[in-house]
This record gives sequence, C-alpha cells and structure tokens, in this order.
Amino acid sequence: MSTQKEYALIAILATAALVGILPAFSQSPADTGVANANTFSSGTESQILPISVSTDKNVYDRQSTINVTGHVLEPIIGQTVTMKVSDPIGNVVEIHQLTVDNNGDFQTTINTSSPLWTASGTYTIYAQYGAQQGLRTSTTEFTIPGGGETSCTSQQLSATLGSELHCIDYSIDGGIASGATLDTSSKSLTVNIRADNDGQITLNIPRSVLDSKAGEKDDSFLVLVDGQERDNFTDVPGTDTRALTIPFEAGSEKIEIIGTQIVPEFGPIAALVLAIAIISIIAVSAKTGLRFMPKY
Repeated sequence: MSTQKEYALIAILATAALVGILPAFSQSPADTGVANANTFSSGTESQILPISVSTDKNVYDRQSTINVTGHVLEPIIGQTVTMKVSDPIGNVVEIHQLTVDNNGDFQTTINTSSPLWTASGTYTIYAQYGAQQGLRTSTTEFTIPGGGETSCTSQQLSATLGSELHCIDYSIDGGIASGATLDTSSKSLTVNIRADNDGQITLNIPRSVLDSKAGEKDDSFLVLVDGQERDNFTDVPGTDTRALTIPFEAGSEKIEIIGTQIVPEFGPIAALVLAIAIISIIAVSAKTGLRFMPKY
C-alpha cells in the first residue's frame, strides 16, 4: 500500500472514530425522560435506571478531586462505561472509558484544576453503557463556583479573553481600573488603570485563570508597570487564588502580570477532539500494522 493511501486510511478511520464517539452523547437524559441520576418516570411509575452515577459531594472548588462512582444492574463482561463531563455552557471537558467489575460497579476520579474547567456553575456527568445492547444513559450534576462569568460586579475586574469573560476580585487606591485583557501567547494579564496619585492595586487572581508554576511549586510572577519590571509587589498564594498587591506611581497606565499557565482561549472540545484523533490513529496503526513511514 502506498504511503499516500496509508495516510488517507488513517485519516478516515480517525474521523470515523470521532464521529462515532461524540454524537453518542447527543441525546441527554432530559430528552429521554430521566428525572434524576437514579430513576426515570414512565406514566405514574418510577423505575430504577439500569445504570447510575454519582459524586461524593455536590459542590467543589478549583483544586478538588471529584470521586465518581456508578453501578450497572446487568454488567456484561468486556463492556465498558463511557463517561463524559460537560461544563455549564455545554463544552465537553472530560471523557473516560471505565471498567465495570463483576458486581457492576465502576469508579474514577476527576481533577478540577484542569485548565479546561474554566466556567462556573453546574457541571454534568453523563455515563453511557451498552451501546450494542441498547443505549443506557444516566446523569448527575455538581457545582463549581468562580471562573468564567457572564457579567462582573463593581468589586470585580472584567478580564476578557476573546469572547470569554473572567471576573477578578480587586481593590485599588490612588486610581481607577478600567478593564483588563488576557493573552494566551504571553500568558499574561494586562490591567488598564488611570492613576491620579501614587497608589496600589490588589488583584485576587483565580489560579484557573492565570498562575505561575515551576513544576508543582508556585513560582513568582513577572510584573511590569508601564513596561518597567517591578519586584516591590506582594504575592499571597491561596488554594484557588493568588492575591497580588502591586504599587504604582501617579500617571501609570498599564500593569502587566506574566505567569506560566493561563486559561486556554480555544474551546475545550477542540483539545479533546485532537486527543481522541491521536489515540485513534495510534490504536488503528497498532492493530492493523499500518506504517507512518514507507519501507525501502
């Protein structure tokens, strides 16, 4: 088989895998009459779902581990549970294939510190089982406060990234903050100010929006005031946020905070589609013996 034909076949198979996986979740439990994670209604009767899924808590913060457990009434040897998590605006942020034990139980953990988890509100877990035996779907919900917003309060700074809005708690003395922007290429937050006097601004920046790390440890931000590097700022790290207090002089107009991690500008589904495509290509290549490089 020629190299061109091999590449074409791999592309077709990867596309087919994506088309087959993602639309399987297009019908939500709300569309099938599911009342909650464990029952569905049929006329005046309520029955136990053939699959259920739940979490250990109802509310999590930005640095949490979510313990997900579930149960299948009639487990089939070799059949896995496909689980996805969608955020409050419908973006898919997690996809897992879970093994079901002999008792019909399955479990996994999810880390909310992932950069894909940016929106605040109710996240939904969908669990699907038995695609060949008839669709069995269950759902559960939980809430993560903070992060992406639709509007900010007067005590919050509106930081934009493309069409996304992130609210950052702040206070300022000696001037007025007129807005902010996030930049994924420089991994920075730029705050526009009008400084009538010497003063300072304190920004309580969510780690899910902007952070600075050296491996697993916190690292210092690079702070610029009107293009000049400053080291006379304070940084108080918390579990979910980092509080920076930055002095400025009268006449200052721009404060830049540069880190190492920033919320992604592209939609979460794009990253998942890319990951699934790569996995599909590798799996197909391993099973069929397709080569990426021609033999000579």
